[in-house]
Amino acid sequence: MASYFEELNVDENELPGSLVERLTRESFRMIFDYDPESYGDVINSQRSPPASKSEIEKLRIPSVDEILGEQCQICLCQYQVDDKALVMPCHHIFHDSCLKKWLKKSNFCPLCKSELKTDDELYELYKEEMKKKRLRDDSIAQLHDSMFG
Repeated sequence: MASYFEELNVDENELPGSLVERLTRESFRMIFDYDPESYGDVINSQRSPPASKSEIEKLRIPSVDEILGEQCQICLCQYQVDDKALVMPCHHIFHDSCLKKWLKKSNFCPLCKSELKTDDELYELYKEEMKKKRLRDDSIAQLHDSMFG
């Protein structure tokens, strides 16, 4: 009978950090495959992780025309000509300092909840697995409808 490590093809010469990371990912997949909803409850009961610093750096700066006459939806102050602002991928605009403070605590837009990537590997893996599960469920529903609908 093969050991747990042989079944996962774990090489004893792997660096300890990468070994732990790999076992964590494999453990996550085993738990997720067994009961994805209960794992989602654990993820969703926690606060969302902060946005990745690289994602924050990718945010574009809006033109002056885009912000004049508008207000930041976080602090509710009108934009001034010399204010620094950032545009989320969902096209919502916020003061630079307001948005960066927000994204240090959570990874989503304060208005529409569209998410930025995080540095939390398990959170990203969970989102990826849930997306695959929804696609599988949709495919099964379409197949069922085509056969019996």
